[in-house]
Amino acid sequence: MRKLPLLLLVIINQFCFSQNWEHTFGITNRNEVFRSLSEAYDGGFLVLGAYHFFPDTRGWIIKTDINGHILYDITIGMPGPGLGNLNYPSYISPTSDGGFILCGSHDRWTVNDIGITKHNACGDLEWCKVFRTDDDPDWGVEIKQLEDGGYIMLTMGYNYTFNNPRIHLFRLDENGEVLWIEPYATTANHPYISYNEPYDLVVTSDEDFFISGLCYWCDDSVGTGGVNNRCRLKTMAILADSSRQEEWVSVYKANDTLAYSLAGWATQHESGNFYVGAVDRATEAAPSNLLVLDILGNFVHDSMPQFPMAGNKWVEGFMVNPSFTADGRLFTNILYADSTNYFPGWFGLHELDSLGGWHNSFMHPSAHAESRIIVTDDDKILAGAVVGSGFDQDIILMKFNTSLEYDSIYTAPREYDYLCPEPIVSKTIDLSSCEVIVDVKDIPTRKEYEARISLIPITPAPNPASDYVRFLLENTEYHKNIRVVCYDIYGRQLAEMKVNSGVNETWLSISHWRPGLYMVVVFAGNKQMGKARFVVE
Repeated sequence: MRKLPLLLLVIINQFCFSQNWEHTFGITNRNEVFRSLSEAYDGGFLVLGAYHFFPDTRGWIIKTDINGHILYDITIGMPGPGLGNLNYPSYISPTSDGGFILCGSHDRWTVNDIGITKHNACGDLEWCKVFRTDDDPDWGVEIKQLEDGGYIMLTMGYNYTFNNPRIHLFRLDENGEVLWIEPYATTANHPYISYNEPYDLVVTSDEDFFISGLCYWCDDSVGTGGVNNRCRLKTMAILADSSRQEEWVSVYKANDTLAYSLAGWATQHESGNFYVGAVDRATEAAPSNLLVLDILGNFVHDSMPQFPMAGNKWVEGFMVNPSFTADGRLFTNILYADSTNYFPGWFGLHELDSLGGWHNSFMHPSAHAESRIIVTDDDKILAGAVVGSGFDQDIILMKFNTSLEYDSIYTAPREYDYLCPEPIVSKTIDLSSCEVIVDVKDIPTRKEYEARISLIPITPAPNPASDYVRFLLENTEYHKNIRVVCYDIYGRQLAEMKVNSGVNETWLSISHWRPGLYMVVVFAGNKQMGKARFVVE
């Protein structure tokens, strides 16, 4: 248990911000960084950060109640100081079992490696994976759970040769086993794209995957353009459908030689359109740019919101986490800056309409980047950022109503962490026993994986058989309306058995069958998926 740090956190929280829905978490003279936010199943919040930022970095998870008061904190990392033991998570996402999953960077060797940790409803470690690539710095950008209980993870920099492919999706099952890895926006398929980089992943209701980010778009194809082939920074968006096939890659103003931009975070509107927060880099001013794409990848709207000055401060930079509330209003986090402080600036929260028209803004006098926002289940805006500087930087958590005023406090009693049988206390989780995956040549691509599961291999056992025969099936969880049908050598049907999806075995009494050779065929609907021969003695 880490009782003293928790006590210090509570003291800072109560002393500094007792009047507003605003809470600060940190320890004096320790450098904390903020990374991500999520809402827990019980109405509380999960705040993801790190401390001792750099090089002896440790991941830090803070669980709060619905009013932002800390319940406990969890440190994750490997024992011992030094660069080779850092853990720097980037994203936290709740899971259907009441737990949560993290992705980010582990650095047990020389350069960053992709790391994933899955925690149960008590915060304890269930499994941990590290994808080791000795020569490549890479990390997990975001990870989200899918309807079947598995996960999709967006990564940066994995297994690239020169400038790309740097964008990959990892598909994992519920136990963290990798099903497939697929690259996107490769130069091989898009010869004018050089370097590329992902920022955000949106999973649609159909479990299509929208990725926003940036690329360098070149005047000539990368392979033939030569040393004078100029490449320009561009906003890029990718859609992969539910079968993980790359549907389209769209580059904003690809052939405009005067246009420079890069995309950050994105969201999907109820209309199906994707809203992307970008930055225009044609000038040094770096104004925010709202881009809208339809489901076919066409840019159907762009605008530069006109934000009023706040004294001598102006709004510029990334439109972070654009998010719609239930009434269709768009909120986003964009920093304020002045001539002395372009970054990390000051935290700004802004309300826009769906065309990018400005409606309202809030500026915090001391909070700054890194910062993120989410829309909560009660249709409020939860924001995380940092305060302080240098080696004494803390995490700040704020909650606003849609008028951009601090939210009110909930007074009704509430039970937290009720899926955990014992009270949860602050703790440190050792990641030194994580499974390290160093040989990925056997991990299939999406196409290889789908080809493998498209059939239902069937094996009779025993073979030869006498009184009964068992039929062992594979991949049934991926198919419906499964039937196992037996035939004699003349093609006459002798038996048929229905098999539920996910059931991998059925059996049949054959004690009255004549000795001889028989055929068993497995169908999914009317499509033949597998067959085998067996002998009756």
